[in-house]
Amino acid sequence: MYRKEHIHMGKEEELAPGLFQSVIDHLREHHKAAIEKAYEYFWEENYPEDFLKGSALDIAFFNFEDWLIFDYKVNEEKETFIEVYIKEQKELAGDRVAILNKIKATVLSLFEVVSIGQDDEITLSDLLQGGTFTISHKTLAGSLEKGDLFATRLLPLDGKTVMSSCVYPFSRGNRNKVIELIDKEFIRYRKNENPQGRMRDFLKNYGEIFNFLWVHCIRERYPEEHKT
Repeated sequence: MYRKEHIHMGKEEELAPGLFQSVIDHLREHHKAAIEKAYEYFWEENYPEDFLKGSALDIAFFNFEDWLIFDYKVNEEKETFIEVYIKEQKELAGDRVAILNKIKATVLSLFEVVSIGQDDEITLSDLLQGGTFTISHKTLAGSLEKGDLFATRLLPLDGKTVMSSCVYPFSRGNRNKVIELIDKEFIRYRKNENPQGRMRDFLKNYGEIFNFLWVHCIRERYPEEHKT
């Protein structure tokens, strides 16, 4: 759920990985049926094992868990599982509640690598909502290049921006195609559901669009390897 670095970590960064795992463990124990329903919806009633393999399959399960706790709407009140967890865990420590309340409204978005600087600092441009963000990530800095494209969730922890473990890597050649498809769905969202809605509102309600597009791009690139 969360990409943990071992240097220069603040208190919130230290707590976050274990906290996210506690949410997942709670859901598996108390909301199994809801997880199964969400799983079918996320994968459109398919099995990812049938068309993904290797590292792509590993990424897929991280992505599902991230979307499950942050974005999936559990009930008619449209609560997320983070909100449900806070309600059900009456004895949850205040610092844990504060972290969850701080990050529960975050959304998945599409980012492009603008630059990689000293001290493993990576500057990202949000292609859907605008703005640039700088994150420090030793592992990623060694594998990314300027112009790389991926969707992820950025978390505000300890006064800085931290990347979650959720990542949907796209090839550079799909940049305009992905943006155009998301813009098209955003226009449809404003027309049919929320005329005043912002891109942020759309992404919070339909974050699963990144999974659909990611799988579609994989199948399109390797059609013979990903037949169902």
